[in-house]
Amino acid sequence: MSFAKQNPKIPEGINTSADNPLKEFFILLLGVFIVFGTTLGLLLVFTHSLAPYIPFRYEQQLMSKYGQWTRSESEHSSAFQDAETAIQELGQSLALQSELADGISTQFHLLDQPNVPNAFATLGGQIFVTTGLLQEVSSENALAMVLAHEIAHIKYRHPAQSLSGGLLVQLFLSIVTGGQNASALQSTAQQTGILTMLSFSRKMEVTADTAAMNTLENYYGHLVGSEEFFAKILGQHQQARWRALFTSHPNLSQRIEYIQARAQSLTQVNGDKPNTKALDPRLKNIQEILANNDYQSQGSSEHQDIN
Repeated sequence: MSFAKQNPKIPEGINTSADNPLKEFFILLLGVFIVFGTTLGLLLVFTHSLAPYIPFRYEQQLMSKYGQWTRSESEHSSAFQDAETAIQELGQSLALQSELADGISTQFHLLDQPNVPNAFATLGGQIFVTTGLLQEVSSENALAMVLAHEIAHIKYRHPAQSLSGGLLVQLFLSIVTGGQNASALQSTAQQTGILTMLSFSRKMEVTADTAAMNTLENYYGHLVGSEEFFAKILGQHQQARWRALFTSHPNLSQRIEYIQARAQSLTQVNGDKPNTKALDPRLKNIQEILANNDYQSQGSSEHQDIN
């Protein structure tokens, strides 16, 4: 047996395409654009469905500087800071009873807007309450219902689901590029004000109500007093400061009836009707200051309710 002393000669042109290299390049480039465009199109079409699967940490990164945008000079007030701390403590206690998924957390902020009774949840677990809302609750239970309702929106990722398709695509791109577009995305969100103008569907509101009542049952063992703030919206909606809230709360009467019916049912099961819990002294203090007009507001009234 004998072997060739050298490798056989490879024919010339075997690895050379007959097509022009520029043609191949443009075909490849076209393929990339088609894939990219199709991906963006699917993101826009399935925005609502895909949003809950965005890792929560990306929401938090987007909102990392948002707290700075909402601060005002009045936050140097010790009474304001004490009230905000009281809200944070109550909110975190309720969050522990809300069965949040691993990795999801909440942060609570008090906004210096005494003429705007409002509360809203936005991306990254950020929950805001206005000083105006504090003037409209007479018990901790009433405030707790509002906070638990907003916590529920965070729990079910409703803020992410309510984002416009364009902003959600930017958020996805920020994730893909490793956060390189985060600053631009933050700027866009700040300029458009979209993070405080999210609107939740009727189904989301009902889901949040139900989850909030579960939280209050776990925390207090009853639901007495929980409907107070919603009832005030309904009863005073003709007043200018309540109109935005009334229009953003679909089927408010039905929601109140639902809460009251469940509260009554729970009371019947447990026996005697329990009492509501008094507001934290730090919150009552800010109420008194606001009532006496001794508190100088530095905030604006531009935030829209998404409760």
